[in-house]
Amino acid sequence: MKLNLTDEERALGMGETISRRDFVGSTLAGTGMALLAGCSTVGEPPTGAAPEATTYGALGSDWTGPGGIGDYGASNGDTAEVVNAAHAVRDGYTNRILANVIDTGETYDLVVVGGGFAGLSSAYTLQREYGESRSCLLLDTHAIFGGEAKQNEFMVDGHRLLAPQGSNGFVWPPGPAAEAGLFHEYWSEIGLPSQLSWNDVAAGTDKALRFPRDNYTAMGAEASNATTGFFYDTGQGGTWVIDPHQNGFAEAPISARLRADLGELYGTEPLDILPEDWPAWLDGMTLRSLLLDEMRLDPGVLDYVNGTISTSGGGLSASVVSAYACAQYYAPPAGRIWSTVAARAGEPESSGEAFTLVSFPGGNTGIARAFVKKMIPQAIRGGTDLNDILSAPLNWDSLDREGEALRLRMRSMVVAVEHDGPADTAEFVNVVYMNTSTGQAYRVRARSVMMGSGGWVNKHIVRDLPRRMLDAYAEFHHAPILTVNVAVRNWRFMERLGISGAQWFNGFGWFTNLRAPLNLGEDTAPLNPDRPAVLTFYVPFLYPELELAAQSIVSRTELLNTPYRQFELRIRQQMTTLFGAHGFDAGRDIAAIVTNRWGHAYIVPQPGYYFGRNGNPAPREIVREGFGRVTFGHSELTGEQLWNTAVAEGQRATVKLMAMI
Repeated sequence: MKLNLTDEERALGMGETISRRDFVGSTLAGTGMALLAGCSTVGEPPTGAAPEATTYGALGSDWTGPGGIGDYGASNGDTAEVVNAAHAVRDGYTNRILANVIDTGETYDLVVVGGGFAGLSSAYTLQREYGESRSCLLLDTHAIFGGEAKQNEFMVDGHRLLAPQGSNGFVWPPGPAAEAGLFHEYWSEIGLPSQLSWNDVAAGTDKALRFPRDNYTAMGAEASNATTGFFYDTGQGGTWVIDPHQNGFAEAPISARLRADLGELYGTEPLDILPEDWPAWLDGMTLRSLLLDEMRLDPGVLDYVNGTISTSGGGLSASVVSAYACAQYYAPPAGRIWSTVAARAGEPESSGEAFTLVSFPGGNTGIARAFVKKMIPQAIRGGTDLNDILSAPLNWDSLDREGEALRLRMRSMVVAVEHDGPADTAEFVNVVYMNTSTGQAYRVRARSVMMGSGGWVNKHIVRDLPRRMLDAYAEFHHAPILTVNVAVRNWRFMERLGISGAQWFNGFGWFTNLRAPLNLGEDTAPLNPDRPAVLTFYVPFLYPELELAAQSIVSRTELLNTPYRQFELRIRQQMTTLFGAHGFDAGRDIAAIVTNRWGHAYIVPQPGYYFGRNGNPAPREIVREGFGRVTFGHSELTGEQLWNTAVAEGQRATVKLMAMI
């Protein structure tokens, strides 16, 4: 592929270090999408379409970008194939798709919509209860199961590296985490280990660097577990402040008031203003209001909070996210909130964390793979040890095998779910899905349906959804995230700075860090500044000056309207700004860049999302009720989108259906 590059792009290594052959070969745009290209052209949206349903043209592989190697190489986030198909449904073309449906003649006891943790949990819950005596079909839009729990794989200078596409992090160790309600019994049932260890001592350096075991905690909740450098753009090349949490930001180029208020933000002393009914109180305001109006902190603290709350789970800025979300996601000032709760309960002051967040190399992909390995043992080659679960190749033919009680059908986007008659008396539900690669639609029948997909999908495809639930879904807002994984040939530039992580306030993204590798024997990733590593960037799109609905739409529009090449250029420019003066050369040091777009990564828990407003039930509780033979089990219904909450929701929704099967 011939690229027309500017001088700057050539200097930054674009078109040289990443194979354009891999760029084309690792993304599948879908040969059958010509049918839908005409449904998604620039122009006015169809009558009745939402304002967001504007004018996204048919996307191709140049938009998706390279996907890396291995089983996940064709499924890096929401690919062009997925977005083209999904937007055809969103934009009102369902009837056109339904005009050419092939009835498969299949009937299942349970059809699960969505192959993320809720969907996998649903299938497992049924199998756990009934074994092979009940049939289940799981349908997922993407090329591989897992939802956002997927990984990018790289081979750099002889080292195989894994990095998360989205879902990432679990609370460890199991015992204390389970006692705190942050674990799920299915962990051990599906064969995941009770003991793990990490290599957190780097070779090749004499600096005492601290490496976190995950991507998130160093953002603020447990800042001391990393050696983080803060980059302040002073207009004269920028200033690095190393480990500012250790000395109260004494060397940071900020005002004395902001310095003092950062101590208030990140502190752990009890928060006196917290009332006894603190959860509902916090859920009645935005995080911005808590910080500025109740705690009366300097507005500058928002620059230290917006990135954390948006990427940890809130999705958007502190100006629209419920203050209760910071407590749930351990974003500042969560330390002070939970200290208050503990003190009032008479609990002794802890000498250390009873549990913390950790990660598998590819994020929560390993948990999703363990579910599939448990349910379909032949689906992942090799044995049941952790290395095989994490890394062995898939046996694709085993996923959707005729005659099996459980079948996982990929590239199958559900476009219509409707009871066969009145919902309160119907014995079956009709489910129509479209093959995203060919555009062909198919129909199956189900005795029950568990919707493990999110509200942005459900409100479009459940055709007999009661008005009460439609109104509830109207209050759901979702935010995008772009996850960029940059495989570097070395990280000596960070070692020279004396950091394991970086945070900045201007430009593209806002945070990245190196993680302590999980010990996997010979498969353990190196921890040496002269060896390859992957830097993961969770990139939010923040417009804090806008209202909630506008923030959601505008941020998603930016994600969708930006081609891969522009994201590639921006990450190369940002890394050069941060590290160029310390030996980093984008053309030489970057081995690969994979972008993973998630248009609806997070539910945005606005005030009232957790506990409702004005005495009314929270909309999520209305959706949880389900109707007829259809239930809903997505993690968004908890407001805390974690692997364990998603699993619990899928389990709950499926147990409710069992009496109908």
